[in-house]
Amino acid sequence: MKDHQEESSILKRWKERQKETAVTPGITRAPENVRIPASYGQQRLWFLQQLYPENPVYNFSELFTFKGPLSVATLLKSLQKVYEANDVLRTSYFLEENTVYQKVQDATTLPVTQHDLSGLAEADKAAERKAILDKEAATDFYLDKPPLIRATLIVLGAEEHELLITMHHIIVDKWSMSLLADQIAAFYADETLPIQSVVPEDQLQFTDYAYWQQKKGIDPNQLAYWKNKLSGEIPKLYLPTDHLPPPQYTFRGNTIRRDLSRELSKEILDLATSLGTTPYVLLLSAFYLMLWRYSSEKDILVGSPVSIRNQKSLEDVMGFFDETVVIRQKIDPSASFRELVQQVKVATLEAFANAEVPFEVLVRELKPERSLNENPFFRAMFIYHAVPDSPFTTAGLSADHAFYGAGVSKFDLTLYMSNENGILSPYFEYSTDIFEQSTIEQFLDHYTLLLEGIADKPQRSLTEIPMLTDKERQSFLSTSKEEKGPYNSYAAIHDIIEEQASKRPDAQALVFGDHGISYSEMEQRATELALTIFEHTRGENKIVGLCIDRSLEMVIGLLAILKAGCAYMPIDPEYPEQRISFMLEDSDCEYVLVEGDLKERFANSGVRLFVADQSEAEHSFEKQDLPQVKPSDLAYVIFTSGSTGRPKGVPITHGNIIRSTEGRLTFYPERPEVFLLMSSVSFDSSKAGIFWTLCTGGTLVVSEKRIEQDIDRLSELIRKNDVSHTLMLPSLYGLLLEFGKAEDLAVLRSVIVAGESCPTALVERHFEKTSGIKLYNEYGPTEATVWCIAHQIKKEDTVNEIPIGRPVASAQVVLLDENLNLVPPGGIGEIFVGGPGLTSGYLKRDDLNSDFFVENPFKGVAGERLYRTGDLGKYRKDGLIEFIGRKDQQVKIRGYRVELDEIENALMNNKLVTGAVVLAEDVPNTESTVQAVPSAEDLEEFMKSMDEKTRLILLKSVTSLSEAEKEFVLQKLAETKQN
Repeated sequence: MKDHQEESSILKRWKERQKETAVTPGITRAPENVRIPASYGQQRLWFLQQLYPENPVYNFSELFTFKGPLSVATLLKSLQKVYEANDVLRTSYFLEENTVYQKVQDATTLPVTQHDLSGLAEADKAAERKAILDKEAATDFYLDKPPLIRATLIVLGAEEHELLITMHHIIVDKWSMSLLADQIAAFYADETLPIQSVVPEDQLQFTDYAYWQQKKGIDPNQLAYWKNKLSGEIPKLYLPTDHLPPPQYTFRGNTIRRDLSRELSKEILDLATSLGTTPYVLLLSAFYLMLWRYSSEKDILVGSPVSIRNQKSLEDVMGFFDETVVIRQKIDPSASFRELVQQVKVATLEAFANAEVPFEVLVRELKPERSLNENPFFRAMFIYHAVPDSPFTTAGLSADHAFYGAGVSKFDLTLYMSNENGILSPYFEYSTDIFEQSTIEQFLDHYTLLLEGIADKPQRSLTEIPMLTDKERQSFLSTSKEEKGPYNSYAAIHDIIEEQASKRPDAQALVFGDHGISYSEMEQRATELALTIFEHTRGENKIVGLCIDRSLEMVIGLLAILKAGCAYMPIDPEYPEQRISFMLEDSDCEYVLVEGDLKERFANSGVRLFVADQSEAEHSFEKQDLPQVKPSDLAYVIFTSGSTGRPKGVPITHGNIIRSTEGRLTFYPERPEVFLLMSSVSFDSSKAGIFWTLCTGGTLVVSEKRIEQDIDRLSELIRKNDVSHTLMLPSLYGLLLEFGKAEDLAVLRSVIVAGESCPTALVERHFEKTSGIKLYNEYGPTEATVWCIAHQIKKEDTVNEIPIGRPVASAQVVLLDENLNLVPPGGIGEIFVGGPGLTSGYLKRDDLNSDFFVENPFKGVAGERLYRTGDLGKYRKDGLIEFIGRKDQQVKIRGYRVELDEIENALMNNKLVTGAVVLAEDVPNTESTVQAVPSAEDLEEFMKSMDEKTRLILLKSVTSLSEAEKEFVLQKLAETKQN
């Protein structure tokens, strides 16, 4: 097997292409009595060690295990001879005139400490052994104080010994450890051998190579290759970490290993041969596949060390010859694994052929974005090692040696693949700052599953190779069964509210400003208005516009529309005329319920107006004539942003909103006694407060328009009305915590944040400044009826990103890749939603429905369709979902969904615009007063040179902004026009 491994080694093939059959004339003995600089690689390690003094990250330890009759004296003599024979083991390093030089010390005695643990009990022996090994492996070196090697011999029994050799990486690489073992074994086998018989006097030393390398300089052709290969933006690999990275590397780490079965190992090795490649390339290809499945990134950079002993004369020279190459691989999901292997083979051979450019030169020349807590080019490293047979052949003595970890990790994640006697063993070295052990064990599970799938059918496409365990698939596809709940017998959402009115007629239902009304009055006024609407709609499930400013009448009006058997479509009175016209036309809306002073907004619309504060006094129908609504009837329609310049109408049925509201009774421990409605009725988040409160007999407090701009008034409103529950944007809640009065907020019992990502800083502030107020995070697109995921935020959540939680209201939530495959735990996937809250599709948008509403690929799981949200998320290992960001260019500005593509498309419709890029920028918070604040009219005047559609889109994107934000937008628009 060893011969097979050596012949198939990609490193060997690369070396054969490069090396000469004789000693290269250019590499000769370095002149005597000259200062020899450290090699490029050594200089890099020297400077890195200065950055992290007293950190053992660059210690290199090898543990030799001897079983049988060992001559300790002979072993120690062998170690001493090896120490004397190799100059690099006696070399130290110092800085002078900004150059690191090396100095070989005269031969001295190699320091060896000995410990006899043979008399200890087994438990004590094991503990003491580990303590000794860990301490020796982790004790740092001073690079200017030789030797940079030490040995520790532990006696565990009469025929059981361990030898730990620890060196600084600056003097050794993995290849050198094999040389060291061979030389120790040679001297041990015949202790009478002179040093020159194992290491000839004319053999080159590492100082000779370092001197030659400095004279040779950098190959410009190789440097040009890397400048081309690593040009442009360097993609940052996403890894499914458990913790946020510290501000800078600590190099704390651990290693977990697993042996593959002999059968699977053989299948993989045979497959490599049949594909005309090496185990290195095949196993690296599988690593790329795993990283792609976790990250969804199609451009992945992996680091890999390569020995640059590309000349025969260097093969027996001990020292640090490693160079790090960056292997950049593009992933085509439609490709088969066979095709990926061939692509990786080419990329690897190219990288190895240009490996002599020092890594630090690449960094200096390419100037990638630097950070103290990440590598400039890659986060993951791959290493393959064919373990040689033991060189110790003494009768009765068995010996092997293996790397011993010092509790460090040089990179975020390194996959080592060892091949020992035909057994493949993957083991991960990982940063314990960002990974838990259970996550790395999951990596091993998934990598093994991928290898099994590859061995079974390598011709399958990358998307078809299984990676998840059965347990993971079951957990991802499980959803709360839609059981009969307290609202199961109701067909219409307003029927539930009507029942509350009958039970608590005198209880306060609505409050706006200083006015409030009871449930009985709300019911009476809504019924009266419903009869007026019914006179014309006659029970048809028509869409009726609702254009009423925030008030008691706004809520009464939407209830009236529902009672009349219709669906309400909220129309913000501040919408531009063009948007209102589009909504009316797109929804086939024939009727609009308005306030009297808003009638002029619809003078030329052609719709029939119902005036909320001027309802007709007499009706030819009675309350009992109002229609019986079915769960499949529409309850409301909300228009959201559209990526093609056309807003999308989302129809929601009574069944949708009933199931959504019912889910709150299960999730939340308390019903809202008093709910403060902050959301616009044009937002689906308003439905949470309106229907949850009125369906459970609570009081709904409607806030005044733009009260969020006066935190003192908002804070006072909460106290004045004894508000128990509210829902608001995280950004607004942050301001309330910062500037609201603590005594005012003390009445709150539950705060829900939604519409934006919830930052950790906000949660920390919440727990610092409040006591007894529960904080919840909700997530859900309009298409899934208000919410589908929620989480009660705990103080311990501040350790990481704040999760959005688990599925609620019988929703089915899955995270899928672009091929509709389940992503692994921790992997990034698009959030898909199904279940009883899912809308039937957009109004009149069959083109979009086929894109956004897909057939559920998981048969037998609730729901025939899934909605593609465009949001990205990941599963944490506790089952909670974290929100990652938008897949497309849609952003939220103070809760408003604005698609940047929509604005770009509108701009491009202007003949004067030949190109457009729209960016969303964070506007810094400021307490200063903004002078000369432009109004919406100022913006419209500024943009009058643009066509109507462009003005509509741009105004829609800024009407929700604060005054300071409007000034910022205006400034950006002015700069764009100037340019």
